Amino acid sequence: MLLAPIVLIAQAATAPPLISGSVTNAESGQPLGFSIVTLQPGGRRQFTDRSGTFAFTGAPAGRYVLSVRQIGYTPLDTQLVIDGERPAVLQIALRHLAIELPPVTVTANRCTNPGPPDSTDTALRAVFDQLQENARRFELLADSYPFHFTLSLSIREVGLRGDTGPPELQRIQLPSNDHHPYHVGRVVERAWGPWGDPDHFVVIRSAELRDLGNAEFIANHCFHLMGRDTIEGHALVRLDFEPALRIGSADMAGTAYLDPESYELRYTVTVLTRPERSELSDVSGMTFRTRFRDIARGVPLQDSLTAITTYRFSRERRAKIDTQRTVEVRFKREPPPP
Repeated sequence: MLLAPIVLIAQAATAPPLISGSVTNAESGQPLGFSIVTLQPGGRRQFTDRSGTFAFTGAPAGRYVLSVRQIGYTPLDTQLVIDGERPAVLQIALRHLAIELPPVTVTANRCTNPGPPDSTDTALRAVFDQLQENARRFELLADSYPFHFTLSLSIREVGLRGDTGPPELQRIQLPSNDHHPYHVGRVVERAWGPWGDPDHFVVIRSAELRDLGNAEFIANHCFHLMGRDTIEGHALVRLDFEPALRIGSADMAGTAYLDPESYELRYTVTVLTRPERSELSDVSGMTFRTRFRDIARGVPLQDSLTAITTYRFSRERRAKIDTQRTVEVRFKREPPPP
């Protein structure tokens, strides 16, 4: 994170106090549309438009910190003083993020000190921050451009001889604000809304994008940078997470895979830990693989998910395969800029 001076251009006072400006690529000078700009105090935030410009109106005189974030770029924070009479026009240039990744290493870890990585491991902290940026961008998109999306669901039962029966098919529609935040002890919970009757169904969580940015999730997990790894033929940046040893209930461990150039989230793999310490007493294991695609510039949404559940005591089935596919995304108002 940089705390840097900014170019301020004084203009005649023709409007209420105003903070505006543009965000560009420091190397090419090209505008960086869909960057997140946040003004503190107040927590006001917005995306830049396609030409990289932004504006905050009605800012009274005082000291502010302006934060600018673009996925794949070094974040920038700057202090400015507004005198309450003249607008401030800012020219902000962001540089591409350069992270020296370690070679792939797989070691046994024990999560005894969960929480966000500290600054001593600069590569881990930088990749972790980019994962958080993915989550922040999704949240701001859902607030600024509300949408709903439709999932196509397919469930297949695998018999003891390996045969599969006909799939059960259904569709459900979810709004972008439909989110049950992660909480310790609630990774397996009663169904809600379109997911089914809570008296007959439970929902098992995989690591959703919002979970990966959730403060309680971060406080109860450890994160490990594993370097570059390959999934489905793509060489990606691998960041592992695991629950704290103190958690006695079912929870989530897994991996987030990010694009090595843009640092956009591409895949997650999630394993349900300690399923026997939930309502899933007959489940021996459950693994999710989720693929993401952009629905706006640098904003990922689940494209498909496959969950494989294996059973330990069942005399009728060996496993179950759940598949979800996003078949439609519809914005409630105008769509975000391309």
